[in-house]
Amino acid sequence: MSPAKNRPIADLKNIGPVTARSLYAIGIAREADLRQAGAVEAYLRVKALDPKGTTLVLLYALQGALTDTYWNDLPAPLKTALRDELQRRR
Repeated sequence: MSPAKNRPIADLKNIGPVTARSLYAIGIAREADLRQAGAVEAYLRVKALDPKGTTLVLLYALQGALTDTYWNDLPAPLKTALRDELQRRR
C-alpha cells in the first residue's frame, strides 16, 4: 500500500480529534486499518463503546474518509446503502 493510502487516521477527511480517539480505542489508527474494517464495521465498534453519543453522521464520515469526500456530500443512494448494510449487520 502506498504511503498516501496509509495515512494516520487523524489526517483523513471528516476525522476530527474526538473521532480519531474513538477509532484509536477500537484499534483503528491508520487509513489501512479503516479500509480493512470498512465504514460499517468501524461504526459498529465505536457505537458499542459509546451507544448514546454515536450517530449516523459517524457512519457517513467514515465512508467519506475512505473516499476523500465530506460526509454531507455523499450521494443519497450511498447513504441509503450504508444504512441498509447497517440494518443487516445489527
